[in-house]
Amino acid sequence: MPRKPVFKWREFLKSEGSRRATSFQAAFSGLRRLVATERHFQLHLTAATCAIILAAFLDFGRLEWAILMVTIGLVLVAEGLNSAIERAIDTTTPGFHPLAKAGKDIAAAAVLIAAIISVIVGLLLYGPKLWALLGSRH
Repeated sequence: MPRKPVFKWREFLKSEGSRRATSFQAAFSGLRRLVATERHFQLHLTAATCAIILAAFLDFGRLEWAILMVTIGLVLVAEGLNSAIERAIDTTTPGFHPLAKAGKDIAAAAVLIAAIISVIVGLLLYGPKLWALLGSRH
């Protein structure tokens, strides 16, 4: 009776780990590129840093921190996707094309929506605390 082939777990896990490491390297490379070269991403990071510092000063609770982090993440992810879409369109469409423009405009609109939502969330999170802080000074 022929022997059943043995699945080689060690080799599988080693190759799977290598693939995952390569994926993480690519992701961190993309993050470095975003931070180093994308002006709008840098502006969003600066705004996020200011929001985090103010949240610490206002002594946000756990739920407020969670909402703030998700909101910041939403804007940064939207900006990253917008940048990726713009680069992909730029490499495939050398000249002007109305569909390329539409794609870029829609990606930019997604960032705008995320930014508007973040302002609304910011008003809801910071507004009452700042109002109370300013009211206690009089």
